[in-house]
Amino acid sequence: MKKSLLFCLLFLFSAFTGIYAVDVPLDKSNPIPTSTRPRAPILIPVTVDLSNTDLYLNFTSEVGIVNIVITDGNGSMIYQQSVDTNSTNELYIPVDSWETGNYTLEIIYGSITLVGIFTIG
Repeated sequence: MKKSLLFCLLFLFSAFTGIYAVDVPLDKSNPIPTSTRPRAPILIPVTVDLSNTDLYLNFTSEVGIVNIVITDGNGSMIYQQSVDTNSTNELYIPVDSWETGNYTLEIIYGSITLVGIFTIG
């Protein structure tokens, strides 16, 4: 099953695993209110890649407990898991049996919600 991502500019080829993977860009969904003082950019502590078989999350910084939610194009939750980033920094979510379509990934920790959109097709 061919997989592609919406709005994705970067493509990766993993020489070690021989798996084609694509970066899933993440955005902060609840922006900080504007003020008169400039704010420092937010560090996104996770990278997300989509391969033919898995959605791979790599937590580059410890942020405690994160809640991971994936919904399909109809808004139905199809995956949910909590992960303690203080004890694990990787998560593989099998997607090879998922239907063709658009999916939304939310990574929630504290008051931060990161959102990524990807397509299986």
